[in-house]
Amino acid sequence: MILSSKIIIASKPRYRRCITVDETKICVKGVWVYIWSAVDVDSGGLLALEASYSRGCLNALLFLKKTLKLCINKPMIIVDKSPWYRWALERLGLEYRHERLGLRNRVERFFRYLKERTMVFHHKMSSRDYKQGIRNLNLFLSLFTLYYQTIRIEDG
Repeated sequence: MILSSKIIIASKPRYRRCITVDETKICVKGVWVYIWSAVDVDSGGLLALEASYSRGCLNALLFLKKTLKLCINKPMIIVDKSPWYRWALERLGLEYRHERLGLRNRVERFFRYLKERTMVFHHKMSSRDYKQGIRNLNLFLSLFTLYYQTIRIEDG
Protein backbone atom coordinates (compact mmCIF):
# COMPACT_ATOMS: atom_id res chain seq x y z
CA MET A 1 0.00 0.00 0.00
CA ILE A 2 1.41 3.40 -0.98
CA LEU A 3 0.41 6.54 0.89
CA SER A 4 0.73 9.90 -0.76
CA SER A 5 2.24 12.86 1.06
CA LYS A 6 -0.87 14.79 -0.03
CA ILE A 7 -3.53 13.44 2.31
CA ILE A 8 -6.81 15.31 2.12
CA ILE A 9 -7.93 16.46 5.56
CA ALA A 10 -11.40 17.75 4.71
CA SER A 11 -13.22 16.38 1.69
CA LYS A 12 -14.39 19.70 0.31
CA PRO A 13 -14.56 23.39 1.21
CA ARG A 14 -17.60 24.44 3.18
CA TYR A 15 -18.99 27.32 5.19
CA ARG A 16 -17.14 27.88 8.47
CA ARG A 17 -18.30 30.40 11.04
CA CYS A 18 -15.14 30.57 13.12
CA ILE A 19 -11.63 29.08 13.06
CA THR A 20 -8.93 29.18 15.69
CA VAL A 21 -5.28 29.21 14.58
CA ASP A 22 -2.13 28.78 16.64
CA GLU A 23 1.38 27.39 16.56
CA THR A 24 3.51 25.48 19.02
CA LYS A 25 7.10 24.36 18.99
CA ILE A 26 8.68 20.98 19.48
CA CYS A 27 12.31 19.93 19.49
CA VAL A 28 13.18 17.41 16.77
CA LYS A 29 16.74 16.07 17.07
CA GLY A 30 17.91 19.23 18.82
CA VAL A 31 16.26 21.64 16.36
CA TRP A 32 13.19 23.68 17.24
CA VAL A 33 10.35 23.18 14.76
CA TYR A 34 7.04 25.06 14.74
CA ILE A 35 3.78 23.20 14.20
CA TRP A 36 0.90 25.33 12.85
CA SER A 37 -2.69 24.23 13.36
CA ALA A 38 -6.16 25.43 12.40
CA VAL A 39 -9.30 24.04 14.04
CA ASP A 40 -12.95 24.66 13.18
CA VAL A 41 -14.50 26.00 16.39
CA ASP A 42 -17.98 24.60 15.75
CA SER A 43 -17.13 21.05 14.65
CA GLY A 44 -13.76 20.70 16.40
CA GLY A 45 -12.38 19.37 13.13
CA LEU A 46 -8.75 19.83 12.23
CA LEU A 47 -8.48 21.89 9.03
CA ALA A 48 -4.75 22.23 8.51
CA LEU A 49 -1.53 21.12 10.14
CA GLU A 50 1.95 22.07 8.97
CA ALA A 51 5.55 22.30 10.18
CA SER A 52 8.14 25.01 9.57
CA TYR A 53 11.55 25.97 10.91
CA SER A 54 10.50 29.53 11.65
CA ARG A 55 7.46 31.48 12.65
CA GLY A 56 6.80 34.87 11.23
CA CYS A 57 4.47 36.92 9.08
CA LEU A 58 5.19 34.98 5.88
CA ASN A 59 4.73 31.61 7.59
CA ALA A 60 1.41 32.80 9.04
CA LEU A 61 0.27 34.11 5.65
CA LEU A 62 1.07 30.85 3.84
CA PHE A 63 -0.58 28.75 6.53
CA LEU A 64 -3.74 30.90 6.56
CA LYS A 65 -3.99 30.63 2.75
CA LYS A 66 -3.78 26.84 3.06
CA THR A 67 -6.52 26.90 5.71
CA LEU A 68 -8.81 29.17 3.66
CA LYS A 69 -8.82 26.65 0.80
CA LEU A 70 -11.18 24.60 2.98
CA CYS A 71 -13.62 27.49 3.44
CA ILE A 72 -16.15 28.88 0.96
CA ASN A 73 -16.40 32.07 3.01
CA LYS A 74 -14.04 34.25 5.02
CA PRO A 75 -14.60 33.03 8.59
CA MET A 76 -13.78 34.86 11.80
CA ILE A 77 -10.25 33.85 12.87
CA ILE A 78 -9.35 33.60 16.55
CA VAL A 79 -5.66 33.95 17.39
CA ASP A 80 -3.40 34.83 20.29
CA LYS A 81 -1.52 38.14 20.36
CA SER A 82 1.48 36.90 18.41
CA PRO A 83 2.63 39.75 16.13
CA TRP A 84 2.85 37.66 12.93
CA TYR A 85 -0.91 37.02 12.82
CA ARG A 86 -2.01 40.65 12.63
CA TRP A 87 -0.06 41.42 9.45
CA ALA A 88 -1.13 38.18 7.70
CA LEU A 89 -4.80 38.52 8.65
CA GLU A 90 -4.98 42.15 7.58
CA ARG A 91 -3.22 41.33 4.32
CA LEU A 92 -5.84 38.65 3.59
CA GLY A 93 -8.69 40.97 4.61
CA LEU A 94 -9.95 38.61 7.32
CA GLU A 95 -11.92 39.50 10.41
CA TYR A 96 -10.07 38.34 13.50
CA ARG A 97 -10.14 38.49 17.28
CA HIS A 98 -7.46 38.03 19.92
CA GLU A 99 -8.33 35.59 22.70
CA ARG A 100 -6.26 34.17 25.47
CA LEU A 101 -8.66 31.42 26.52
CA GLY A 102 -12.24 30.68 25.49
CA LEU A 103 -12.69 29.33 21.96
CA ARG A 104 -8.92 29.13 21.45
CA ASN A 105 -8.91 26.19 23.85
CA ARG A 106 -9.88 23.93 20.92
CA VAL A 107 -6.52 24.37 19.23
CA GLU A 108 -4.63 24.20 22.54
CA ARG A 109 -6.40 20.92 23.34
CA PHE A 110 -5.32 19.54 19.96
CA PHE A 111 -1.67 20.52 20.60
CA ARG A 112 -1.76 18.79 23.98
CA TYR A 113 -3.08 15.64 22.29
CA LEU A 114 -0.41 15.84 19.55
CA LYS A 115 2.42 16.25 22.07
CA GLU A 116 1.13 13.41 24.25
CA ARG A 117 0.98 11.04 21.27
CA THR A 118 4.40 11.98 19.85
CA MET A 119 6.43 12.55 23.02
CA VAL A 120 8.16 9.19 22.85
CA PHE A 121 9.49 9.37 19.30
CA HIS A 122 9.38 12.89 17.80
CA HIS A 123 13.06 13.46 18.58
CA LYS A 124 14.00 10.31 16.63
CA MET A 125 12.74 11.42 13.20
CA SER A 126 15.50 11.03 10.66
CA SER A 127 16.56 13.46 7.97
CA ARG A 128 19.60 14.14 5.83
CA ASP A 129 19.15 17.90 5.83
CA TYR A 130 16.69 20.61 6.88
CA LYS A 131 14.51 20.33 3.76
CA GLN A 132 14.22 16.57 4.12
CA GLY A 133 13.48 16.97 7.83
CA ILE A 134 10.52 19.28 7.19
CA ARG A 135 9.22 16.99 4.42
CA ASN A 136 9.41 14.00 6.79
CA LEU A 137 7.70 15.92 9.58
CA ASN A 138 4.94 17.20 7.28
CA LEU A 139 4.34 13.66 6.00
CA PHE A 140 4.09 12.44 9.58
CA LEU A 141 1.68 15.29 10.41
CA SER A 142 -0.48 14.34 7.42
CA LEU A 143 -0.66 10.77 8.68
CA PHE A 144 -1.34 11.99 12.21
CA THR A 145 -4.18 14.15 10.85
CA LEU A 146 -5.67 11.13 9.10
CA TYR A 147 -5.52 9.22 12.39
CA TYR A 148 -6.92 12.17 14.37
CA GLN A 149 -9.86 12.69 12.00
CA THR A 150 -10.87 9.04 11.56
CA ILE A 151 -9.47 6.29 13.79
CA ARG A 152 -9.26 8.33 17.01
CA ILE A 153 -12.89 9.40 16.75
CA GLU A 154 -14.02 5.79 16.34
CA ASP A 155 -12.02 4.75 19.42
CA GLY A 156 -14.01 7.22 21.49
